[in-house]
Amino acid sequence: MSSSEMEKLMRNAIIISCFLGVLVASYLIWYHFQESYSALYLIPESYTNYVEGDTISFVYGVKSYETKRTKYNLKIYLGGRLEEEKEFWLESGEKREEEVSLRIPEQMEFPTKVRLVLEANGREYDVHFWLKGRRQ
Repeated sequence: MSSSEMEKLMRNAIIISCFLGVLVASYLIWYHFQESYSALYLIPESYTNYVEGDTISFVYGVKSYETKRTKYNLKIYLGGRLEEEKEFWLESGEKREEEVSLRIPEQMEFPTKVRLVLEANGREYDVHFWLKGRRQ
């Protein structure tokens, strides 16, 4: 193999290596900047702002837009008091909806906030609605 052929081969190898390096770097940058988040929501038709009887119920949902399987910790507060705590996992793109019922104490003062706090990947999401009073 002559030196000119060797130089040509080296030049082509360098060009191919640079091209592959740019492709790998582009993919890694793109992957790093992918948005990763979750959505916590209440189904509006699932609750009322007035207590009927001694319980309320509502449906919450969590949609995962995370880039990997994620562990969630959900806390449900009535006023300032923790009523329930749930832990679950969701795959990327997976959705979970669940109905919750809470017993409302007789001595509850109104208005009272029902608050859901979701923790995932070091981030916190919350959603709430108000109980305005008892329906007569």
